[in-house]
Amino acid sequence: MSDRRPEVREEHGLPMRRLQRADQLRALAHPRRMELMDLLVAEGPLTASECAVRLDDSAASCSYHLRQLARYGFVEEAEGGQGRNRPWQWVPLGNTFESSGSPAEEAAAEALRAVLDARNVDLIRRYRGYEPRDPWRDQAMGSDWVIRMTRDELAEIGDAIAALLAPLQRRTYDGQAPEGARLVDVLAYLLPRPDAPHAATAGDDGA
Repeated sequence: MSDRRPEVREEHGLPMRRLQRADQLRALAHPRRMELMDLLVAEGPLTASECAVRLDDSAASCSYHLRQLARYGFVEEAEGGQGRNRPWQWVPLGNTFESSGSPAEEAAAEALRAVLDARNVDLIRRYRGYEPRDPWRDQAMGSDWVIRMTRDELAEIGDAIAALLAPLQRRTYDGQAPEGARLVDVLAYLLPRPDAPHAATAGDDGA
């Protein structure tokens, strides 16, 4: 069963699962499994029954999805309990994914991107629901920028963001956040726009 688990490698000083095969990508490309992962990060360890109560699902459904996540090393059994009373915990590793280009892997990668994007939109909507009551609302932020940059600058910005956040993510993985710390969802997208149809001929005087 261990050969199902993705390779783990260091990126920016963080341990990251490298999801490549279609089965590895599909294992995470499910909205309920993403919800279970988020729940265990925030509140774990939890049993399947406890997850079911929080997610308004059945214990059998949550148990099935937790077992599937465990097959690929996303979650693991915690100490105590047996059967559906056994607690589960998140395995503190990040995820990066790519495909080798086969149709099955490309389809699985696209499915995972869609689940992640939908989850991120939902995180924003949920925050807006409780934002007026959040004592940290003045420190929360959302912004958008449209910037002309080179390909190298784009790579540099991505590396700079990762370097800034990696130490905070590391201490979260290690359970060493300071007293008073809360989980904060940090959503970063750097999305190059397609070239405008006229961009290649801009400034061309027809000569």
